[in-house]
Amino acid sequence: MLHVAVGVIKNKQGDVLISRRASGVHQGGLWEFPGGKVEEGESTYQALKRELTEELGITISSSRPLLDIYHDYGDLKVHLDVHQVDSFHGIPQSIESQPVKWIAIPELKRYAFPVANKKIIDNLNLSDYYPIVDDSLGGAEQMLIHLSGLLAQRYSMIQLRAKSLDKESFAKLAKAAMELCNKKGVTLFLNTSIDAALALNAKAVHLSVDEFHSAQFPLPENLLVSTSCHSEQDLRQAQEACVLFAVLSPVAKTKSHPEATPLGWELFSKISEKFKLPVFALGGVGPMDIEHAKLMRAYGVAGIRAFINETG
Repeated sequence: MLHVAVGVIKNKQGDVLISRRASGVHQGGLWEFPGGKVEEGESTYQALKRELTEELGITISSSRPLLDIYHDYGDLKVHLDVHQVDSFHGIPQSIESQPVKWIAIPELKRYAFPVANKKIIDNLNLSDYYPIVDDSLGGAEQMLIHLSGLLAQRYSMIQLRAKSLDKESFAKLAKAAMELCNKKGVTLFLNTSIDAALALNAKAVHLSVDEFHSAQFPLPENLLVSTSCHSEQDLRQAQEACVLFAVLSPVAKTKSHPEATPLGWELFSKISEKFKLPVFALGGVGPMDIEHAKLMRAYGVAGIRAFINETG
């Protein structure tokens, strides 16, 4: 397996640097995030620093792990060890004659990348906020009203969770919710099984702990997959399965699960920092907690009731 160090480099405007592969190499002619092979005896950071100096003429001074991606192209297996470059010196330029350009994150999907890079793009397009439309708020009609309120607030990814509904009722609700979200370009994660999500032609699915453990691996590449976690072991399995992101809960006591022992922010931070996986905080947190959550190693915040005041 080819071990590749990959750098996600952003400028002050939040644009990301990409380069085009030479025509005569594997996946030639496609765009990619810069980096290169990790040589024997090198750490990922050392390889990334060397490659970015050789390719772009910059010197990185700090980076942090972002993602591990494993992909089999048939003729080549790769492990993309993706780091986010937090600071660097110099002005990126084409040292090896390959085209390079800064691209706004939403525009990345317009470019042709190797398949293994898709997860990086999906990761970069994640929002800091993950509101949940839950059947504890009422029936299907009330859930769609709440969803409409979230869409009006311009949240870009939302979970639909309705465990009290039977299969037929959930399918009817999911179709109506997906139609609303598709009109706004919002990603709706259906809290259901992978098979049910695929049958509904969903773009994304959120797996409960039980659904995750009963899922078939590898996960479908044409479906965005997130999962719920309650422990370090859950997160480890989620990372090994290469889910897009995970939700770790409960951080604090909640009305919906008063019997659950909360992790607290300190333990949440100690657990989440061990993994190269976006981890959202859930349970007694909401949009107002985003700054503290990020300080405590959360990628973002998820919630049900905490987002209600946002929608009126």
